[in-house]
Amino acid sequence: MVDFKVLGQNHNRIDALDKVTGQATYASDVYLPDMLMCKLLPSTRSHARILRIDTSRAEQLPGVRAIITGKDFPDLFFGSGAVKDRRVMARDEVFYIGEPVAAVAADDETTAQEALELIHVEYQDQERVVDPLQAIKSGATEVHPDMAGFEGYGFAMGGNNCTLLDADRGDVDQAFDEADHVIEETYHSQAINQGFLEPMACVANLEANGRLTVWASTQGPYQVRAQLASVLDMPISRIKIIAMELGGGFGAKLRLAFEAFPSLLAMKTGRPVKLINTREEVFTLNGPRLATNIYLKTAVNSDGAITAREAHSIFDVGAYLGAGPNAGVGHALGPYNIPNFRLRSYGIYTNLVPTGALRGYGITQVAWAHESQMDIIADALGIDPLELRLKNVLQKGDPWTTGEPMAEMHYTELLKSAAERIGWNKGPLVVREGNKVRAKGLSAIIKGFATPTTSTATVKLNADGSLNVLTSTVEMGQGAKTVLAQIAADEGKISVHHVRVSEPDTALTPFDQMTSASRSTFCMGTAIRYAVQDVKEQLVELASERLEAAKDDLTFEDGRVMVQGTPERSLSYGDLIRWTKQNNLLGQGTFVAKSSQDGSEVFMDTETGQGYGSAEWHPAVIACEVEVDTETGIVKVKRLHAELYVGRVINPLLCDLQVEGSVLFGLGQSLFEELVFDTDGRITNPNLSDYMIPSFEDTPPELTVHLLEPEGVTEVHGIGETALPPIRPAIGNAVSRAIGVRLFDLPLTPERVLRALQGIKGRDKIR
Repeated sequence: MVDFKVLGQNHNRIDALDKVTGQATYASDVYLPDMLMCKLLPSTRSHARILRIDTSRAEQLPGVRAIITGKDFPDLFFGSGAVKDRRVMARDEVFYIGEPVAAVAADDETTAQEALELIHVEYQDQERVVDPLQAIKSGATEVHPDMAGFEGYGFAMGGNNCTLLDADRGDVDQAFDEADHVIEETYHSQAINQGFLEPMACVANLEANGRLTVWASTQGPYQVRAQLASVLDMPISRIKIIAMELGGGFGAKLRLAFEAFPSLLAMKTGRPVKLINTREEVFTLNGPRLATNIYLKTAVNSDGAITAREAHSIFDVGAYLGAGPNAGVGHALGPYNIPNFRLRSYGIYTNLVPTGALRGYGITQVAWAHESQMDIIADALGIDPLELRLKNVLQKGDPWTTGEPMAEMHYTELLKSAAERIGWNKGPLVVREGNKVRAKGLSAIIKGFATPTTSTATVKLNADGSLNVLTSTVEMGQGAKTVLAQIAADEGKISVHHVRVSEPDTALTPFDQMTSASRSTFCMGTAIRYAVQDVKEQLVELASERLEAAKDDLTFEDGRVMVQGTPERSLSYGDLIRWTKQNNLLGQGTFVAKSSQDGSEVFMDTETGQGYGSAEWHPAVIACEVEVDTETGIVKVKRLHAELYVGRVINPLLCDLQVEGSVLFGLGQSLFEELVFDTDGRITNPNLSDYMIPSFEDTPPELTVHLLEPEGVTEVHGIGETALPPIRPAIGNAVSRAIGVRLFDLPLTPERVLRALQGIKGRDKIR
C-alpha cells in the first residue's frame, strides 16, 4: 500500500540527480552537426542615426558564413507588452548602448569575434537623455518623437511619458485638508540586474520540412514563439521552441531577447546556429530593472488611522517600454485599507538599456516607499510601527485599490508572529554598544500575479499505471517539476515515483502563459488537477461497467478503482486501460484565472484601475535586526524572519528554500547591488566582478521562515517572489532606526550610511 501523504511532504527534487551529476542539459549544451557560432555587434552610441554599415571586410574573412543587419529583417515592430515600439535589430537608428546592429555566423566563436571587429558602422550622434527626471520635463529631448504611431499606443501622455496608469477613489483633497498630519517624501530605488548565473543561449535550426526549431533558455516558450513568428513574419505553426533547463531567470528570460538572430542566420545559411551571451550582453540584452522614483504623500490622524494617499511613481523604462510600471499603481497603497487615494504610475523613455521583469515586478520598488513611510508616520505620531500596521492592514472583505474585496489576508497573525520571532517587544528596538548599534525593523506587502492568465495541461495514464504530465512550465531551479508531480500524484492517488513531468516543447506540450510571477504551482497545478480529474472520470466509466457498480460508489486508492467498503472489488488503472485496447488514457485541463471571491473572470479596467487585479493575493511580513558600525558604515543583518501565508503547503522544504533564496536576493538589493551608468548611458559595471551579488557569507546568522497554513485550508498560494519585496524596507527601517536618520535611497552602502551619520547635526533627513 502506497503512503498517499503526498502533499505537505518533503519529497526530494525529481531532477536532483541530473543537477548534481552534471547531466542536466542547458541550451549551451546543445550541439548539432555543422553548427555555426553567432556573435553580435553592439551599438557604441546611446542615440545616433546609422549612416552606413560596411560588412565587406568581415565577409571576406575565411570561416564567415553570413552577416545580417536590421535591413535583413522584415520591417516589423514588436514589444514586450501591448505597445510595439522596437525593431528586433537596429535599422536606421540606435537608442541605447549595446543595441545589436549586426550579427555574424562563423565556423567558430573566434572567427565570429574577429569578423565583428572588421565591421565598420558610421554613426551620426543625436541628443540623448539618460535621466528619467530630466526626460519627464517639458522640452526634454524625445527618445521616440513618433511614439504616437506605435501599435498599441494608448496610454502615452506625450514627450517621453510612454505610459500612464492610474487609480482613484474618494475625495483625496478633502481628506488631506481634514487630516491631523500629512507626510510626504520621495524614495529612490536603484537599477538592478537579475544576476542569474547561466548566460542566455539558444540554438536555431531550419529543418528540411521548413520548420524552425529553437532550443532556448527561456521562461516563456510560448511568448518567444509568438514574438519570433512576428519579427520573422512566419506562421506560428512553423516555429518550435524547446525550453531547456535554466540556470536562473528571475524574470529576465520571459520574452524574445536575441533568439531572432541565430534563427535568421540559420535560415540564411541552411545550417544550425548557436549564440551564447557574454556576461556583458547579459547586462544589456536581458533587460534589468531600472531606477524608480516614487513620491508618496499620506494623510493620517493622530490615532494612526490612514485616511488618504497620493502617489506618483516614475519608472525609467529605458529605450523601449519592456517591463513597464504596471504593478506599481495599486501596490502604492501597500497592504492597507486606505479609503481615499490618487495613484499615478509613469513609464519614462530614456536612452538606457530597456527594462525587463525582475522578481516582484514593480511591487518591490513601491514597497520600499510605502513601508519606509509607515515607519516615518509611526515616529511622527509616537506610535509603535507594529501597532500602526496592525491598525491599518487589510482584513477579509476590505476593498483594495482595484475595488475588489480581499479574501483571507491574515496580516494580524503574520505581523504578530514575525514580531515575536525577533523579540520585537523584548527590550528596546535600539541597542548601542560602542560603535556598534543594533536595531529592529519590519515591513509588510501584498502581491498578486500576472492576470489575466491561462495554463493548460495534458496527462497520459499509461498501461502500467504510470502518468506522464505534459506541461510548458519551465524548471529553473525552483522545483516546479517536483511540486507539479506531487500535485498530479495526489490527485491521481499514485506514487510520485510513477509520475514523469515533461520538458516544455511548443510542438508537443500545451499552452502556458509563462513561468513567472509566483503563478506556476497555483495555475499550472490547478490545470494538472483538472487533467487528472478528466482521466479519473474516464476510469470511473470503465470501472463502473467492469465492476458492475454505480459510479458514485467508486473511489480511488493506490492506483486502483474500487467499490467503497469492499476493497476486494477493485481493478488497477493498468487493467482498465488494457481492457480498452487504447493503451493509454488522455486527460486535458485548462485553468483560466477566476476571482476567488465570486468566480468571475479576472479583469481590470486599465482606464479606471478597477476590477480584479489577481486571482489570488499573497501576503508577507519580514522582521529583522541589523548591526551598524558607525565608524565604517557597514551594515550586517544579524537575524531575519520571513512570515508568509501560503495556503496549502505542497513541499515544505522547497518552500523554505524558495523563501530563503528570496531573502538573500533581497539582501543584496538592500545593501550593495546597483547598476551604474556613466553620462553617456553606458553600464560601467557589466560583470560579476564589479556588480556585487550576495554570497552565502552575507546570509544572516539567524534566518528563520514560518509558513502560515491554517488548519483545513486547501487553496495553494504562490511563494516564489512573495518574500522579496518586503526585505529592502525591513532592513532600511532597521538601519534608519539604528543611525537615527532616515535613508531614502537604495542601496544602503557604507558610504551612504556614513554620509547620513555625518549629516545628523542640523539635518533630520538624508536624500
